[in-house]
Amino acid sequence: MTAKHDMKRLVEEMYAVRDRGDIEGTLALLGEGCTFRMVGNARLAPFSTESSGHAFRQAVTQLITVWDLSKIRTAIYVDEDEQMVFAHREGEVRHIPSGVSFQTEFVDKIHFQDGKLVKIVEFVDTLQVAETTKMIQVA
Repeated sequence: MTAKHDMKRLVEEMYAVRDRGDIEGTLALLGEGCTFRMVGNARLAPFSTESSGHAFRQAVTQLITVWDLSKIRTAIYVDEDEQMVFAHREGEVRHIPSGVSFQTEFVDKIHFQDGKLVKIVEFVDTLQVAETTKMIQVA
């Protein structure tokens, strides 16, 4: 298998496990050294600040328990030279605590090193996330 194929397969598996709500399975695929950051204003912390270790585990756990992404479709582009995957995701997202569902799209930029995921940067509609979770209220 090529490195390109391996990266794509690992990302597909990570999304499948995450979309089933399997926290431990997702964390096992991400590994110890992986970091996560949602691009956005610091007011969305801890998600908008790069997290690792225990904070990373807490962020992933909260994202999986609060957001249902099981109806999301994914298109994956692998840049083998840069050891990076871009995943365009779109479809229906459900905020589990409120039951609010909406159509959206977002992009994950996933960095690899030595065949392992080392960093996930997520580009989402942060205003929609903040409004849905009631972090902010826009008139």
